[in-house]
Amino acid sequence: MNDFMQLKQAGAAVLGALALMSAAPAMADTIDFDSLDSNTYNGLDTFDTGAYHFAVIDTPTAGPNGTGFAGAIGNGNDPYLCAIAACPSGNTSMYYLGVNDGSVNISRGDSKAFTLGAIDYAFLAPVGSLPGYSYGQLTVTGITSGGGKVTYSFDFPALVGGNSPFLTASLASKFGGTAFSSVTISSCVFDGSGCINPADNQAQFAIDNLTLLAPVPEPETYAMLGLGLAAISLVSRRRANKTNNV
Repeated sequence: MNDFMQLKQAGAAVLGALALMSAAPAMADTIDFDSLDSNTYNGLDTFDTGAYHFAVIDTPTAGPNGTGFAGAIGNGNDPYLCAIAACPSGNTSMYYLGVNDGSVNISRGDSKAFTLGAIDYAFLAPVGSLPGYSYGQLTVTGITSGGGKVTYSFDFPALVGGNSPFLTASLASKFGGTAFSSVTISSCVFDGSGCINPADNQAQFAIDNLTLLAPVPEPETYAMLGLGLAAISLVSRRRANKTNNV
């Protein structure tokens, strides 16, 4: 194969890789749960919103097959949403509640990797009229595209009048541009020596307005781009050497 054909094929590989990378949307997806109806979920239950798949997980002690009550979609405008527990304040839309030491796993329906932007979160107080201080943390654990694990925790806000206001956490400032195949959101409760879960069904949380950037170009796309650029460089050097030797 002559140098011209090699250069042409390498250029096509680069253009193909760039086309795949540019085809990925740059805008963030915001998961606000507003398209969903009020509902309750047990461990192993799933639901979808937008391009994302949610899998509800029972308490750690229940194991991978636990089917206890562990999550819900609630309407902040519903005065009967929390008959015993103290629901978060300042949110009149739909949001997700993780209850009874439960957690929720998030992935894309098309299995593509994604990065994290931000999240609104609050503490779901297990009973009303608790004193006004922070009771625990929201924990975000991501499984990277390469199979690694990255975890950060965010303190819950102090209760105001027995209810937790929603806070916004910048996930991007903690996780950067790390590409994840899935993310699990859970919570823990302070016990004097640390933050624990399971916590006798006291570890509970609420989340809303989760921004996710996706899809991330697959590793093979970057590999294709790198090989194409390397091939162009090699062919260019060969042509330069031939010219110098004439």
